Amino acid sequence: MSRLLSALLLLLLLVPTAQAQDDEDIEIRPNRRQRTGGIVGGGGGVIPAWHFLNTKDLNQALATKGLPALDEQGMFVFGGQGYAYIMIIPNLRVGGLGYGGSIEASELSNRRVGGPWSSTKLSLSAGGLLLEYVIPIGRFHIALGGMIGGGSYTLTLTQIDNGPKDWGGLFPSSPNSAVDTRHELRSSFLTWQPALTLEYEVHPFIMLGVTGGYFGGSGDWELDERFPVSGMPDFAFESPFLRLGLTFGLFLGES
Repeated sequence: MSRLLSALLLLLLLVPTAQAQDDEDIEIRPNRRQRTGGIVGGGGGVIPAWHFLNTKDLNQALATKGLPALDEQGMFVFGGQGYAYIMIIPNLRVGGLGYGGSIEASELSNRRVGGPWSSTKLSLSAGGLLLEYVIPIGRFHIALGGMIGGGSYTLTLTQIDNGPKDWGGLFPSSPNSAVDTRHELRSSFLTWQPALTLEYEVHPFIMLGVTGGYFGGSGDWELDERFPVSGMPDFAFESPFLRLGLTFGLFLGES
């Protein structure tokens, strides 16, 4: 019994000493959320997005050509982004992003072979420099900034007879006898994207975010990347967007 009491007494004396040592270690070696000087790290990932593209003006112009109208609900685009936090300015990250997407509509005026078939397709591609300042609140991040870069819209218009085709008839000797037509119009422009991003660090290596912003940019149109086109309507494609982000990397923050 005396030996047992001695062992218990020794244990009671050792516990406070060990606890004090643990507290000292915590003060000397702070964890990653006690880091000062801003977020450290970076990463890359995928960015699916929805552009609330206004195609109403375009559809009015297409109606005068007898071409099918596009969906007026918007356009889904998909791409990727990557960034790194620079240490010169705490919580400032620099990177890049790029994405693209398209919407299309087609119709057959009648069901018989040889009847006219028409199609309208609008494509968007964009990319550029990403610059954002991040306000960390624990695992939550608020990012203010946006993207500046370049982009293009491509409008492909097709009218063709719904029938068998022959190589010899694709480019007839007399252009005036051609029946099938397909035109590709492109508008290249400087684009900007002011945006607000809300992020959550689900893991030190995974960041999940949602971004809302505005996509701006418009330019002159060319036919088949060669011929300027005059008299083009102003389609007013500038629009708000909503984007998701799943980023993989290393994110060492501060609480």
